[in-house]
Amino acid sequence: MKRLIMVVEGDTEKEFIDKVLSPYLYSKGLQSVHCFKIKHTKGGLTKYQHLKTDLINCIYESNVLVSTLIDFYALPKDFPKYEDAKTIANKADRLTFLEKAIVEDLETEKGKSFPYLLPYIQLHEFEALVFSSLEAVKSLYSNVDANFNELKQIMALYPNPEDINDSPQTAPSKRLKNNQLIRGYNKVNDGIMIIEEAGIETVLSKCPRFKTWVETLIEKVKE
Repeated sequence: MKRLIMVVEGDTEKEFIDKVLSPYLYSKGLQSVHCFKIKHTKGGLTKYQHLKTDLINCIYESNVLVSTLIDFYALPKDFPKYEDAKTIANKADRLTFLEKAIVEDLETEKGKSFPYLLPYIQLHEFEALVFSSLEAVKSLYSNVDANFNELKQIMALYPNPEDINDSPQTAPSKRLKNNQLIRGYNKVNDGIMIIEEAGIETVLSKCPRFKTWVETLIEKVKE
């Protein structure tokens, strides 16, 4: 069985992997999950080269599956085939194209195949997962601290939270923070707490692209 190495965008993603996803993966038989934030940044992903350097440092380790957890929202424009990807209307298909472009970029540069490199880009950003359960929000906050009615409307409009769009005003994180859906929302503390309360199974049931990635991780680690 392979070791899983996860390169993630920031503190929120690392906290999610460590507290929520890793225990689930261990329950499915995985034996080693190591997660670290992209190096040489002050938070977030600002240049593709930073991610690329970390991936190269990982993929030559023995007996590993290497993956990522980064946001599509505000993805740096220096990603391989970024402009080509913009011609793909369907956002999920666009991300699959970009994920494959990362692998192709590294394989072309190194002249070697990397079958156990599995980049993953979250549609549209990590905070989409927070919209998986209204019940989780209600169990943690009062109606003074959270706008249950607006949250309910958003969740009804987007049964798949990954479809919540990515404009600067309406991206999932912007809705939570700027629209004051949850008063004083902090994505590391509040975001992780809501997802923990909802449970990983609920998140998987609501977010099909995320679910496919997790299932693929489990399958490929065991190859």
